[in-house]
Amino acid sequence: MRLGTLGAVGVGVAAAGLAGGAAYYLTLRQRSGESELTPKPDDDASPVEPEAPTDDAPATNRAATEDEKRVGMWENVLPLPTAADVSGDLVNNWGMTPEEFRPLFMLMEEVSTIVGSGRIFSVIAYGESRWVPTAQNGDGDTDRDKRERAGSKRAWENYKGRNPELKFGQQAADFGSGGLFGALAPFFLWTGVIPLRSKAPLLNSDPRIMFLPRVAGFGACVYMQRLLDNYQIDNHADIKVGWASPSWLKSGRGGDNYNTVQKKFKRHAGEVGIDLNDESTIPAKLSTENWPGVMSVLEQLVGTLPTLRGGA
Repeated sequence: MRLGTLGAVGVGVAAAGLAGGAAYYLTLRQRSGESELTPKPDDDASPVEPEAPTDDAPATNRAATEDEKRVGMWENVLPLPTAADVSGDLVNNWGMTPEEFRPLFMLMEEVSTIVGSGRIFSVIAYGESRWVPTAQNGDGDTDRDKRERAGSKRAWENYKGRNPELKFGQQAADFGSGGLFGALAPFFLWTGVIPLRSKAPLLNSDPRIMFLPRVAGFGACVYMQRLLDNYQIDNHADIKVGWASPSWLKSGRGGDNYNTVQKKFKRHAGEVGIDLNDESTIPAKLSTENWPGVMSVLEQLVGTLPTLRGGA
């Protein structure tokens, strides 16, 4: 695969690109096995707890036409970044990370200024979605889908009274979780509410916006910054523990769920072929010292926020 293949097709913005992008997503879905789509609260509290770490796979058996719809329903969508858009190394210590997504993860690292985070994002995306941008748990009738919908509904009910209103709040409540990084829909749309409150950028967005890789990447950058700044992160696997449930970094530290997620993240890194101990590409401790702020990351990574075509 060449760098920038999906960038060339515009991630489904043009008709020809739609077909190419969807076909690529289908190829990625064939890689899918175990993965985990879990809640991502943007607050210190964690009222919505996954029952336990799970090995369930995301619902990625949709037809290509459905993927075309999921990425083609948006306007103002930038293509995936290419090698020309980043300055970092796209060759060393990426393992089997798809070449099409390496520039995205590197751009996330560069605009967030969290040095070393790009390869961590790749391992997380592998575990959550097998690098399938349109992965979703909550759009089917499996037990996993039902649990994810219950989780997004609890998130909505528990937080809607304290957070700014979501234009598509009920849709988010019924959505479950999805995207590259397995975001639970209400928490994803509340990305940035801690510093920005009613000016958080996704408050008026349909939850399906998380299927756009750059937008999913924006949410992941903000969440990584929240974890690093507000929780005890002793090692890179702690980041994934916080991704699953921040409370497991506090009262749950050292418990069964904590240990399970730690082991799974390290196993996923091994499966991908990313050496978490390679300090030439991943510092031993990630830092947010130069974090530019939520809106700066959005502007550099997403640009103009995509909107639904025709308001559909």
